Formats: sequence, C-alpha cells, structure tokens
Amino acid sequence: MDATTARDILTNYTRWKPSEIGEAVDVLYETFATYEAIGKEFGRSSKFWSVRHRIFQLPDGIRWKIDEGQIEVGQGEQIIRLKEEKDQWLLAVSIIESENFPATEIRDVINLVLKENKPIREALRVSAGIHFDKTHPLLLPLPFDVWFLICKRAWTERHNWEDLTYQLILQGLEVNPEEVASQLEKYAADLRNTSKTGQDSSAS
Repeated sequence: MDATTARDILTNYTRWKPSEIGEAVDVLYETFATYEAIGKEFGRSSKFWSVRHRIFQLPDGIRWKIDEGQIEVGQGEQIIRLKEEKDQWLLAVSIIESENFPATEIRDVINLVLKENKPIREALRVSAGIHFDKTHPLLLPLPFDVWFLICKRAWTERHNWEDLTYQLILQGLEVNPEEVASQLEKYAADLRNTSKTGQDSSAS
C-alpha cells in the first residue's frame, strides 16, 4: 500500500475494515510519528487509530475474524493486550466459540494473565468458565488441541474449520476431488450406455 492509498483509507475510514485501516496507519505512522498527529489530520481519537494499527499486527486469521465481524473490535482490543501469539489464538477461538463473551469479561481474563501470571487456559476457566476438554465431533471426536490447530490454519487461509478439515481428509487419503468428479462422470456415462443398450435389446 502506498501513502496516497493510505491517506484515502484514513480519510474515508468508515468504508474500510479494521485491519485495512490499521495497514494504512502502518504506512503513514513514520510520517506522522504519533497517533495523536494522525488523529489531528484525519479525526477520531489517538486510541481509535492505535487499536486498529495493533489489530493489523495480529496473526492473519484473527485479523480476518475481526474484519468479518465475528470478533468485535472491542474484543480485538483486548486480544492485542496479550503478548504471546498462542495466547492470542486461544482467546480468539474462545470468543468465537462462546455465545456471549463481552469485552469486560475478556478484560478480566487478560488481567489474570498479565497481572497474576496465570496461563491463558486457567484464566479462561477461572474467569469465564471455559474448559478445554471439549471434543468436536466430525466423523470421530476431535480433541480440542487438534481442533484448535485446525482453526488456526483454517482462519489464516480464510476458511471455516469444517471446510479445511474436509480438505485435510482428502489430502490424507490422497484423493483428488477433480479425479473423483471425473470418475463419477464416467460411471454415469457407463450407466446411461448400459441402460440404453438394454432398451435397444428389448425393442428388438
């Protein structure tokens, strides 16, 4: 992204996704030096720009979930407080999987991690009642740790975890979907020919 595009994004920030705004801030930060200076030039508070800049610095898959609105910006603001990428991922996955996980509750979790040095899993269990012994059924129960790694890769590649799991199963079986489709077409053609041959024999 060049500086001209970045300026256009910040001028019309309501049209852009959080990580796109953050990328524009990243491009212009060296020029403006502070978020306060960016705020004076384009409006909004310095916090508005700094949060989106830090969201841009999150792992790709988490940024995608924020851009899609499945993780709110306020929740993303809490995620960026965590220093360890694995902790960021665990919190992001927990947010997606929880029906109601407000930013205030997330803040309590992060305070346990940062101020009391608790592991993120324990903090989530103590503060939010989230446990990690859950299995995720596909064809067989899927242990959380395996499912978590699938989510991480799936989001990074802009997929839902179910779609990636299906792809991984095909890869593991060395099945080429195009070859399967071609084979099915061949079977269908054979069946049509067999049926037609049978009809011709009956007619004669």
